[in-house]
Amino acid sequence: MEKQVLITVNSVMDDSSGESDKMSFVTEGILYKENDDYVISYKESEITGLDGTTTTLRVSRNSVTLTRHGNVDTTMFFEKGKTHLSDYNTKYGSVMLGITAKNVDVNLSESGGDIKVDYILEYNRSYGGRNRLYVSVSERKN
Repeated sequence: MEKQVLITVNSVMDDSSGESDKMSFVTEGILYKENDDYVISYKESEITGLDGTTTTLRVSRNSVTLTRHGNVDTTMFFEKGKTHLSDYNTKYGSVMLGITAKNVDVNLSESGGDIKVDYILEYNRSYGGRNRLYVSVSERKN
């Protein structure tokens, strides 16, 4: 059953020079269970620079798959201790991403919860920095 939820996203991006960039936003979206996975979906906004894109998180016990469709198209797979490659396509071109998850912590149920992903990002095989993504999902009260 699909539920309307509030989604809080906090991210910290440490670039190769050691500078940190933080972003935080709250948006509305949906949460539902499909087989043994939880699926969270929301529309991006101008705040994230991804206006016109829908982001979907498919969350299992040990991994998270982030898929974006729209002005940006990509699928990023986070699995602790493993590196996965992904194309990141924008209207300006495409770049190959390498994503190495240092940690994936999932505490999610049908009523919401938290997702924490700590990962190293590479752009075309060059170190792009360390990122930490924190997603909190809670039921929307009417």
